[in-house]
Amino acid sequence: MRIVIVGGGAIGRLFASFLGKGGNDITLIDIDQSTLGALREKGIAMVDGHIAHGGEGDPVPVNALNSAGGLHEADLVLLLVKSQATEAAVSDIAHLIGEACPLLLLQTGLGNVEVAQGIVDRRHLLLGITYMSATALSEAKVRRGRHGATYIGELDGSLSPRLARIAELFTRCGIETSTARNIRDRLWTKVIVYAAINPLSAILQVPNGSLLSRPESISLMKRLLDEGAMVARAEGIDLIDPDLFAALQESCNKSAGNLSSMLQDILNEAGTEIGAQNGAICNAAERHGLAVPTHRTMVELIKLLECWKPGVGQS
Repeated sequence: MRIVIVGGGAIGRLFASFLGKGGNDITLIDIDQSTLGALREKGIAMVDGHIAHGGEGDPVPVNALNSAGGLHEADLVLLLVKSQATEAAVSDIAHLIGEACPLLLLQTGLGNVEVAQGIVDRRHLLLGITYMSATALSEAKVRRGRHGATYIGELDGSLSPRLARIAELFTRCGIETSTARNIRDRLWTKVIVYAAINPLSAILQVPNGSLLSRPESISLMKRLLDEGAMVARAEGIDLIDPDLFAALQESCNKSAGNLSSMLQDILNEAGTEIGAQNGAICNAAERHGLAVPTHRTMVELIKLLECWKPGVGQS
């Protein structure tokens, strides 16, 4: 299958590695020139974090481009850019999307579907979430982290033949994937849990597992979960995990040594997805006249970190 992956970050490289090893023709699109150069020269090498001393697999060759403008056909496009890049990314690949080539959004953030459907036909959009984790390394390598499930769904909740084909393809390539009728509920559930982990780990600059070691951080995360659940109820969302704190504990324990994506962004002086996670929860809360002070504080603190960067003595 001809698969275009938009976004050469950690998860984009991880999916490209699995799908490329499965015999698919992979094109990876990114705007970072150093990443593109490494991809073209060496391909993607996956480092398994669960193997002592980091066992490295054989590189997977990919076609690395900075735009989809020169592409004319594809069978599937995966969107794995940060939410703030969704509009530009979808505009770049819009000419590929149609009946024969759906666009699967696999981002951890709210509002991406609404942006995408303003550019391409909603009928050709699929939504997904993944609980796999990874860390981008130099020379276009990727370190695999948490082994987790992936879910994909139609926006109308149907279980279509194309969903089944994609899930079977992903699973065959080593990406454990299930189809889901309630994919929007699953996305909200994931966003609420990650919106309790990501900003706090980025502000405190600790691995995910450390957040469970102190009563103060646990108390903060519980407040974030409670506020998120309140907003989800107002939005008519049926949360998949009724015990959100248990889901958060599982996520932190399974990724105990990992640095969250938001912390990686802060350390790399890159923009975070705070707007599509805690910020989106704040926006939904405002529509319903609800107060979410803990989420609003997280947004303000992360935006200050983005502006001032970590460190002492900066003006």
